[in-house]
Amino acid sequence: MEREILNIALENVQKEIPLQFHYTPKGQFDGELELNYNQQQYLFFIEVKKEVRQYIVAQLEAYKGTDSDVLLVAERIPSKVKIALRERKMPYIEANGNVYIEKRELFLLVDTHKPINHTKEKGNRAFTKTGLKVLFHFLLKPELVNKTQREIAEYTGVGLGNIPQVLDGLKATGYLLPLNKKEYTWQKRKELLFRWVEDYETILKPGLKKKTYQMRIDWKDIQLNERIAAWGGEPAADLITNYLRPEKFILYTNEDQANLIRNYKLKPKKEGDLEVVEMFWNQNLNTQIAPSVIVYAELLIGGGKRNKETAEMIFNEQIKPIL
Repeated sequence: MEREILNIALENVQKEIPLQFHYTPKGQFDGELELNYNQQQYLFFIEVKKEVRQYIVAQLEAYKGTDSDVLLVAERIPSKVKIALRERKMPYIEANGNVYIEKRELFLLVDTHKPINHTKEKGNRAFTKTGLKVLFHFLLKPELVNKTQREIAEYTGVGLGNIPQVLDGLKATGYLLPLNKKEYTWQKRKELLFRWVEDYETILKPGLKKKTYQMRIDWKDIQLNERIAAWGGEPAADLITNYLRPEKFILYTNEDQANLIRNYKLKPKKEGDLEVVEMFWNQNLNTQIAPSVIVYAELLIGGGKRNKETAEMIFNEQIKPIL
């Protein structure tokens, strides 16, 4: 499938632009592509995708500053993603022949072709609301995937019948490879993290129970029951890095409203300064702070330069070692 997408894309680009390509299937990516134009050579690592979503921008941006100059080749790229890629000078080619490449003296931009028809893949159960809860635990504890399915279900708090469907979904998308009948090995975990962050924002978080409250005391003076409550987002990031002054407050807990009012001196308020969100992970992961992956996700969702800088610190210090 990936080679077919690459061949179609390169063929369609050559219909309008006198380019020569030489593809080599090697490297840590999906291969290397040598591009020749006006007697000049340009070398790219390539990432080939059938489906492109917003997380690909963060994934490719993570390669900037390294020796890897990565060109995205995809069957179809949404308009918003193409704009984001061009803003960051990240090259891409669509299967229909649309192309953007800006490197040294080379500048190519074609964005006039209509998307080609493509077959929609069946839904992947690894990226449903339930599947994303399981993936969250897999991101934090990669070794969990080699436990029994019953142990995975008990640890993640989802029904046992969901586990084989999640595993099948991860295998179908190439994130999980079987070593033998009982063990798996992970692939592309950084990409999986970026995809989880995007799907958390659009699929999982909207379905979580949420209420807003007004804090009556400074947030740092609130004494949490760490086993069943944890700071998320900006306050968690401040506790981790001492770099970010929180402006938006998120607390994860499944405590009822009476306990929240009594224990944490909160007042229910529609436009309150604190968002209380349902906790969906194993409580044994708790400290005063939510797990690093959820803090990272909330910072990226919140946006802003300071949030992004803090997210990168948390990624490098706490998440990168487990990917």
